[in-house]
Amino acid sequence: MPKTWIVTRNELYRYFISPLAYVYLIAFLLLNGSFAVYFGDFFNRGQADLSSMFAFQPWIYLIFIPGISMRLWAEEFRQQTIVQIMTLPVPAAAYVWGKFLASWLFCGLALLLTFPFWLTVNWLGNPDNGVILGGYLGSFLLAGCMLAISQTMSALTKNQVIALVLSVIANLLFFLSGVEYVLSFFRAFASQTFIEMIASFSFLTHFQTLANGLLELRDLFFFGTVILLFNFTTILIVGFKTSGTSGWLKSTSRNYCIFAVLLLLCGFTGLNLIANSFLRDIQYDFTAEKIYTLSPSTKRILGSLPRPVVAKLYYTPLLGQRNPEIRLLVDKLYILLRKYSRLSGGKFNFAVYHPQPLDNIEDQALAAGLQPIPLIDLNQNGFLGLTLTDEAGSRQVIPLFPLERQNFLEQDLTSQIFELFQTKPTLGIISGLPVFDSAETENGSMVNQEWEIIKQIRQFYNIKEIKTAADFPNNLQLLMLIHPHRLKPEIIEAVTDYTLRGGNSLVLLDTTAEAPRIFSPLNNEYVSSDLGELSRLWHFNYFPEAVVADLGNSITVDATTDYKNNPNFTQDIIQFAPRGNNLNRSEPETTRLKSILFASASVLKPDSSGAVDFVPLIKAGNNSALMPADVVRRGMNPSDILRWFKPDNQEKVIAAKIISRDLQRPFTVIAVADTDFIYDSFWTRSSSILDRRYTVPLLDNGNFILNALESLAGTENLTDLRGKTSADRPFADIEKMRRDNQLQFKLKESEIFEKINQTKAKLSEIWNKKSFEGRDLFSADELAVIANYRRQLDSLRLDLAANRKELNANIEHIANLVKLVNIYLLPGILLLGLAVYLLLRRPRTSGGKFRINAPLLKLGIAGLFLLGAGLFAAGLDNRTPVSAYENKLIFPRLDKEINQLTEIELHAASGTLTFVRSNNLWTLREKPDFPVYQERIRRFLNAMLEARYYEKRTADPEYLAGFGLTPPEAPGSRSIRIILRRDNRQILTDFEVGDFNIDIGRGTRGAYLKFPGQFQVWLARADFIDLSVDWRDWTYSTLWNLRFGRIADTDKIHAAEPLTLLVRDLLTTPLLKAYRDAENMESFQSLDILTEDRNQLRLLFYRRNGKYYVRYLFDNSIAGKHLQFFAGYAKSLLYEIPALNMEKIEHDLAAAESGTK
Repeated sequence: MPKTWIVTRNELYRYFISPLAYVYLIAFLLLNGSFAVYFGDFFNRGQADLSSMFAFQPWIYLIFIPGISMRLWAEEFRQQTIVQIMTLPVPAAAYVWGKFLASWLFCGLALLLTFPFWLTVNWLGNPDNGVILGGYLGSFLLAGCMLAISQTMSALTKNQVIALVLSVIANLLFFLSGVEYVLSFFRAFASQTFIEMIASFSFLTHFQTLANGLLELRDLFFFGTVILLFNFTTILIVGFKTSGTSGWLKSTSRNYCIFAVLLLLCGFTGLNLIANSFLRDIQYDFTAEKIYTLSPSTKRILGSLPRPVVAKLYYTPLLGQRNPEIRLLVDKLYILLRKYSRLSGGKFNFAVYHPQPLDNIEDQALAAGLQPIPLIDLNQNGFLGLTLTDEAGSRQVIPLFPLERQNFLEQDLTSQIFELFQTKPTLGIISGLPVFDSAETENGSMVNQEWEIIKQIRQFYNIKEIKTAADFPNNLQLLMLIHPHRLKPEIIEAVTDYTLRGGNSLVLLDTTAEAPRIFSPLNNEYVSSDLGELSRLWHFNYFPEAVVADLGNSITVDATTDYKNNPNFTQDIIQFAPRGNNLNRSEPETTRLKSILFASASVLKPDSSGAVDFVPLIKAGNNSALMPADVVRRGMNPSDILRWFKPDNQEKVIAAKIISRDLQRPFTVIAVADTDFIYDSFWTRSSSILDRRYTVPLLDNGNFILNALESLAGTENLTDLRGKTSADRPFADIEKMRRDNQLQFKLKESEIFEKINQTKAKLSEIWNKKSFEGRDLFSADELAVIANYRRQLDSLRLDLAANRKELNANIEHIANLVKLVNIYLLPGILLLGLAVYLLLRRPRTSGGKFRINAPLLKLGIAGLFLLGAGLFAAGLDNRTPVSAYENKLIFPRLDKEINQLTEIELHAASGTLTFVRSNNLWTLREKPDFPVYQERIRRFLNAMLEARYYEKRTADPEYLAGFGLTPPEAPGSRSIRIILRRDNRQILTDFEVGDFNIDIGRGTRGAYLKFPGQFQVWLARADFIDLSVDWRDWTYSTLWNLRFGRIADTDKIHAAEPLTLLVRDLLTTPLLKAYRDAENMESFQSLDILTEDRNQLRLLFYRRNGKYYVRYLFDNSIAGKHLQFFAGYAKSLLYEIPALNMEKIEHDLAAAESGTK
């Protein structure tokens, strides 16, 4: 042993005096960190474990370990230093073990230098350090095995490259020995036992067991025997190649050595077969939850079996051949059955059967009720199920073990054994929810399937549905109330009597139960639970007008209403899943549970009587608040609810145990302020195989109900078995930051949108102010304010974009820090150390002074020139044709020249409109007696000011029609030519608009533009949505306009309904033509109108030669800018109206006078 240690130290020294060792360390750490962070998604997974790292380490070892071991013996043989070594008084075995231990310690150092990952998960979360320790142990043992193999390959050859290749191949064989496509080769000629033996030699199988937190003695045995096998083989090879210098099995005969290796291989195989058979039950469970250790419930049930039980496992091996996960599940199940048999004291036995098509075993499986799995290509069935029978003939069946339930094998098996001998208590259920099978509900006909929670309760209880007081059974042992409301007095009295006799109850209440609405065809309103007098009996209160909002335990939901323009993923604080310290770990109902999902839960509090002990079982987190139940009843979006959230730092009990202090009338009630949490979709995922439906619990909602019932029944037979799964271990601080960021983001987003709307309103006010003050030009102050407001708008839009971009900036910062530390920190330190070491070792020479001569100067100039040219070329490459125009203003000078604008011409196939500005008002040259909507002109000009290039389209005239850009004068053309002119009729700008109501995303509109003398078409970001050449769209051209105000009353019609009909006809009556005199016109009707803002005016109706006219008479005190503006035009004019419209108005007036329609 001392000689071995001397060799080990010498080999380690040789490693570290060579830069190669540092290169390997740096390469390993870089690869390990990069694979874990980028391929394993270490940070984004958000789980405080190192599975991302351990998943890739075996494959990194496949290159790293052969690389560091290829020179162990190949170099010695190539340089013939082996001759010198063997002349020393050190046996070959000492050299082999010394070299192996040195390499193994070097690998251990490399593995140890991954410690930043371990520190990181402890910093960001609460990991299961036992599982991590198991992973490191497995990784170290795996490295030892691979080193032993690689050392053997190095001893076989003098060439290091060949040694490397052989090592990779040999190790890869052990990696793949458990993979099905390798095993399928042996299935053609080998037995199932031999194939299982080959599969048991897989490195990955043994390593994964340790990485999962389970240490089986057979894993240690396997790794140890692999190391011994190949190190002894190396000793034989070295001894043979050095003429029998080995101190063990000395021989120079090749056949002797081959035979000795075969004997070692036989011994290795035999030992591992023995270990697989007898050492698998000897285990150590590293996990904090002891998920691989049988629970006390299982041990208690197996230790107290009243009669012997026989388990028959039916398994078709073909299923495992096609799916390796099924093979692993069966392996777990087999080990579990062996443990059960050992713990039962001989009362639990099992047998494994392999059904074949049409044989007796298949008939037995079908007769027992097992689920056949169709293998369609073979036209046969497979089986993976189990039956349990006792001597009295009782039977329980597990028809199928779905892969999704492989983490619940112990729970399923123990529950079925328990059911064999259990006497089921009677449980009465009063339910206001449709939890039972039903073909009709109170509100209409519809089919309802029994809820999964009722199915699970039925496994352990005889359920009696109670609808009336007469339904109460005499032997009632437990009572469960689900969403009670409108309870009849006799029901309340029966519950009271049951309670006063010492009966225990489970009560589920809800302020806004979703289930009745889900199952009702009428979409009923929310109904809150109501206990009536039972609240006083049980001495607690719940609050139906409040719901709990819990940001700390909230879930992320999709609250998007418009995926195209505004995807919205947010925290739903009304749906939350308490976990950790929010569950009372000292009470059996919640002691092993991990998480329970609630929705719109309320709170519970004891009354002031002091007659009960009030024990909280489940509470909301610290970052929570009470909100009005109306936020749920009104169906508010989760984003909107989040904006109103303010934590109140008050305790909120969602579930509690209420224990009576009256020894004469003892009772216990477990109350929960929610019912939605028992609905199937809240806690289960289901799948179907043929006609059978299987459910897999995702959360502990169902386990809580079963535990609560067991606690109330005073049994707790399976309580510590439920919830026995690995705890979710997120990066808690990161999750908290993510939720807080979401809250701050929503608040900031709401604030920014409000400021944007305010700024737009202020801009509109400035335009209106200039217009109606009669000014042609903006003042200098107004121009400055407009520019400022536009800058504010741009800034606010940038703030909104930055707010979205920086939503998780703090988390991204931590993510970058994690990447830096775990990938680059230690390799950087090693690289720096290596550089310093090499500089210090560099021999000092007395070389000449450094001088720049002509060739070096030329080289420098050429190099710098090429570098500059390369950077310039890269810049040109990054400048695309699109960037030359994209998002550029189309009319960049218009904002400076807008005050010079005097005419706007619109030319189209259907006509021409010419708007002329005079005295700061726009008029229509073709219809000068019809006032123009000034704000519409302003909106049009503003659209031009903001128009930007979006995309470049074709310049081929052949395609112009597709964009609506045929010549405006052509019949049927959709194109509109727009010309803007100055005072001297000089053209400011001239362009054509084709199709202009194009959605280019998030509500932004686009239009196709073309300029004179060009065929190039542009898609512009421009809001020309109301562009038109119909003069009526631009003018006050109807008898009544909503801009004048709403009509409150008339002198002819007062009632609401006929007045509404009259207003409709006034709004739809067009003005055809204007006249300045009423010569030969007969006045035959009038109408006095009063608007809502108290303006008064009269309409006088005339007729002449079968035509009808109207004159407006305005009160002198008239108010309202639109009505005042129109009055300035219309007070001296008459307008012709269509005869048909006049007839409708007369009919309205006549109908009102006669009181008929």
